[in-house]
Amino acid sequence: MSDTLVPDRFQTRDELVSFIEQQATSAIDKAVNLSPKVERRVPWVTSGPVGRDSEGYSVLKAAAFALGYIGPDQAKEELHVHNQLRDLYQTYGFVPHCGHQSFLVPIATNHLPAFESRGARLRDEIRQKMTCHADKFDMDEANWIGRKLGIRTKTLGTISDLAGGSLVPFPLLGELIDLQRNLEAFAHAGAQEVALPPNGRLQFPKLTGGSTAYWVGEGTAITESEPTTGNLDLQAKKLGVFVKVNNELMRFASPSAEGLVRYDMARVAALKSDLAMLEGTGGTQIKGLLTYSGISSHTASTVGANGNTFEAADVALMESKLPDAVPTPTAWLMRKTMYAALMTRRADAADADDRQGAFLFNPARNSTDAPPAELYGTKVVRSAQVSNTRAKGSSSNLSYILLGYFPDWIVARLGVMEFLASGLGDTALQNDQTYLRGIQHIDAGPRNAGSFVLCDSLTVA
Repeated sequence: MSDTLVPDRFQTRDELVSFIEQQATSAIDKAVNLSPKVERRVPWVTSGPVGRDSEGYSVLKAAAFALGYIGPDQAKEELHVHNQLRDLYQTYGFVPHCGHQSFLVPIATNHLPAFESRGARLRDEIRQKMTCHADKFDMDEANWIGRKLGIRTKTLGTISDLAGGSLVPFPLLGELIDLQRNLEAFAHAGAQEVALPPNGRLQFPKLTGGSTAYWVGEGTAITESEPTTGNLDLQAKKLGVFVKVNNELMRFASPSAEGLVRYDMARVAALKSDLAMLEGTGGTQIKGLLTYSGISSHTASTVGANGNTFEAADVALMESKLPDAVPTPTAWLMRKTMYAALMTRRADAADADDRQGAFLFNPARNSTDAPPAELYGTKVVRSAQVSNTRAKGSSSNLSYILLGYFPDWIVARLGVMEFLASGLGDTALQNDQTYLRGIQHIDAGPRNAGSFVLCDSLTVA
């Protein structure tokens, strides 16, 4: 169409096209309102499986829509997913903390309530939308965006003990739960993951005392014995995730910018949940594994007034304290510096205290070999969330080592996160930033605390 054919009331052809689209949308609305047999659906909502060219789901767009930066026509998938999740969870009585102000974001599609066909279809649909950007993630673009905005993403959990950590590549796009579990030490150690029901309560049965067997004679009654049982009660704890986002990221409508936001949200949640699962006090937070009375304890072979020293013999001694029902532990959990100290400790050679002999914890290793990922055949998970402030005598910089069968540690999470976005406040306005706050519902606990052994008050040397 040439501009000469555009009616006088429109200055350009684009204005005419926009007018025609508005009229078409209005006609669709009227048709929907007049027909009782047609399900009412706002014109910007789409549903069903996504195609290869679909824009997929974006946390950035959800934040931008919540702030009014973009309209519903630019956040079709995000708005549709929110409405579907809200309707699904309302069926089971779930009420968000902030009511209608909350924007529901999927965190783990496997944890969505799929008790009926509607929930199962929604689970599959959302999983496709959350992951369809994965093959479009550009590492070079992500690095460029990071340099452009001055973002330096550090690993503060599983790699380094220092506050900054070491710079690591940004991950590919995926579900938030995938990113978060990749950063959690408990997940690496083999903790069992389950879905937290919409009511926020879950009970796991456990055996607290076994039956007893007796030798009996002919015609003699067998002594009765009854096993004792108990429950692991998991109740949703509220974990707040707070992330500051430069508003420039809102303008980088790319999977790489999306990856930065998802990774940062997963990182801070993983750090906080790991720390609570280790040493949490209970109440409003997870009760940590170290606070359970049933956990076994082991004293290092070399005892000192200001800290004990973990010796090579303690590896087998700790494993021997696991119950017979646990044939093989799944992981050791310790600080990176502790593992480095063990892997570099050497026996004496020609002179006393020369430390030039064989490596004590890996005798077959050469000085040029890299440290192994295992300790006597059991995986080692290193995390800075393991404390280095334990105290004994005059020392307050001690640490601990944990050994266990981690599938006996149960982590229950809700499948959605309550998402709020705000650009208000002096700092946000001055720095042109958006504050994103997510609320996760999570709890964790042991089915059998005896499946774990703790060696405490250790010197990192």
